[in-house]
Amino acid sequence: MCLIVLLSLGSATGLQAKERILRRQDDRAPVDVKLAEQSGIHRYDSKYLILYTDIEPEKARDLVGLVDQVHPVWESFLGKLPPARDKSPFQVTGYLMRDPTRFQTANLLRAKSGPILHGKSEGYEFWVHDQESDYYRAHLLLHEATHCYTMCYDAEGQLRPHWFLEGIAEFFGTHEMSEPTSTSPPSLRFGLISSSEEKSHGFGRIEMIRAECEAGRALTVEEVQKLGMDVFSESRTTPYAWSWAFCTFLALHPLTSDEFQKVCQQTDPVRFQRFFNTLWKKHQAAIAADWELFRDSLCYGYDLSRGATKRTAVLPISSGESREVVVQSAGGWQSTGIEVTAGQSIQITGKGRVTLAQTTKPWISEPNGISIRYADGQPIGRLLAAVERTAPAEQGANRHWVFQDIGPQAMWMIPESGVLFLRVNDRWNELFDNSGEYQVTVTSPK
Repeated sequence: MCLIVLLSLGSATGLQAKERILRRQDDRAPVDVKLAEQSGIHRYDSKYLILYTDIEPEKARDLVGLVDQVHPVWESFLGKLPPARDKSPFQVTGYLMRDPTRFQTANLLRAKSGPILHGKSEGYEFWVHDQESDYYRAHLLLHEATHCYTMCYDAEGQLRPHWFLEGIAEFFGTHEMSEPTSTSPPSLRFGLISSSEEKSHGFGRIEMIRAECEAGRALTVEEVQKLGMDVFSESRTTPYAWSWAFCTFLALHPLTSDEFQKVCQQTDPVRFQRFFNTLWKKHQAAIAADWELFRDSLCYGYDLSRGATKRTAVLPISSGESREVVVQSAGGWQSTGIEVTAGQSIQITGKGRVTLAQTTKPWISEPNGISIRYADGQPIGRLLAAVERTAPAEQGANRHWVFQDIGPQAMWMIPESGVLFLRVNDRWNELFDNSGEYQVTVTSPK
């Protein structure tokens, strides 16, 4: 068992149970280093990882320090590990295999839970097959090492949800070297949406999500939470993509990031579910709606911090009434604060100028948009509208939103009751260099 409960004497009111959580003791088997070397396997050491591998030494030396670099990020996000039952320091052993027969000969293939397809972890050890892509080789190593960290507590039959365990391992497997600045050198970052396919070659999760959505197999947040052990056993591709996307969404979305971090630090499965249920009930409608936007437009470099939906208090708009709203170009969907009803006609008129793509050349746009470049089928800079349904549709992948092209001016008969949102169209990974705003008038004609 990974969780050990100790009883201590309480106050005069009687005995009180105090839970002291300890992690499992170091269960790594000894390695015959001489036999390993005779089999063409070499050992590389860092503080938190011992790596046995038969790949080129220069590649191995680049990998062995990864766990040391991600370890403080684990501690910050997942919480610091408690002491082990045997007081041993935390360290894991990894076996990165180009030729598995060498590891078999050296008695290093001790995984007890079936074949190793890409990677597998057990206790404080993990096994990973070598990959053609340098990025994906490192990703799998980080994925399995994260399992070792998160599974220090979880005993068999007492696991936290599989969508979380696999998704958070995928989350910390994503990594990228930051660009140097005048004040800081480049550094390795973890838990992100990769900026390009070239920088994350072999990862492929974004392409998997796109393909599933295009094929009509997009998952709702409720469906992602139902991904269990059997699904991950049957497929080594799409369940991992969905769990990665959902954990990434919760971890990076401004609405949920702080609370999700607290959820992640609950190592007991019952407490984990209770904390997650609290987060879910508090933000259920917003999470479900924003997940659809994120899922359907997911791309490399998707900017959740800037692109997150902005909500505000709402009031209905009366017949003959006009309201003025401001729509920022450096954001995603922004609430107008206007409640609309199905069958109601509203007129939307936009004016102003925004600047887009300042890193190449300053493209100036008005609400009509710039037709030289498109995002999601519309010119960038174009004024768009949407209604977030009050009552989500019962079926279909997109249950929360109805979208409408506006441009400089349009009359729209509202198809579903809900809240009116507006947006300056742009690619979701290019919001950082936008500036300016549109002044928009929303009128309900008499």
